[in-house]
Amino acid sequence: MMTATAEPGWGQRLAALALLVLLGGVFYLLVDQGLLARYRYYRDYLEQKQILLARMERLAASREPIQQQITKIRQDQTLARQYLPQTAPALAAAELQQRVRSVVEAAGGALRSTQALPPVEEGGAVKVAVSVMLTGDTDHLQKILYDLESQTPLLFVDNLEISARETRQRLPNGRLTNYSRVQLSVQFEVWGYLHKEGG
Repeated sequence: MMTATAEPGWGQRLAALALLVLLGGVFYLLVDQGLLARYRYYRDYLEQKQILLARMERLAASREPIQQQITKIRQDQTLARQYLPQTAPALAAAELQQRVRSVVEAAGGALRSTQALPPVEEGGAVKVAVSVMLTGDTDHLQKILYDLESQTPLLFVDNLEISARETRQRLPNGRLTNYSRVQLSVQFEVWGYLHKEGG
């Protein structure tokens, strides 16, 4: 005996249809959220690149005026006088040692030694330095430092070390004076720049 299969009723059909719509909606939301996230990622990426492009365009626009200023500075003759005039570091160091000797002696100090230090390249210039040891009093030192740093070409004093001791002078009769003087032992480096060819 055969049994008849019952056709699904309207309720079952509606439930199946609602389930299908629900699954379709969930699938759509998942796909939509993925697409939306990707859209946001590319939108943010594009905004960052546009900001970077605008910055690069501003830099490119300012390059020409900056290049003109650099050329003007390089052609300025007053700037050229700030460099040591020699063409080789050894010559510049020898001249710098002679200049230090003249300044120290003119100020009344006593030069103990000078020593040329190895030249160092810095950008478009060569730093030429001399190590100096001298003795004198505070007035001598003040005048020496002022004379070294206030003339052209530009010189700079660095790594200044000072030690002091009190001394009493001996008079011709062999007796010591009743006053003492402060004697300074001074060590420092003095340096200037030599213009590097092509710099």
